[in-house]
Amino acid sequence: MSKVKKPFYRGEVYKSQNEDGRTLSFVVNIYQDKNDKEKIWIVSNDILAPTEANNHPQSVNYHPKLFRRLKEVLIKEGRWVE
Repeated sequence: MSKVKKPFYRGEVYKSQNEDGRTLSFVVNIYQDKNDKEKIWIVSNDILAPTEANNHPQSVNYHPKLFRRLKEVLIKEGRWVE
């Protein structure tokens, strides 16, 4: 039996039917900071406040694996600036 994928719409929260509401799925936007090229912002209207993931080892927002994966997405989309 194949699963039917649900379309995602901006601003809507989707609760998993299989996990009693413990899993939320939502659309996020990511973008590179204009001044600090080693900082990526993750935002989602009405769900997630702008959240920073950066590549600075001494920072509280240092998330190297997340940063690397988000950077790969931005590069693939042609939105990464060196």
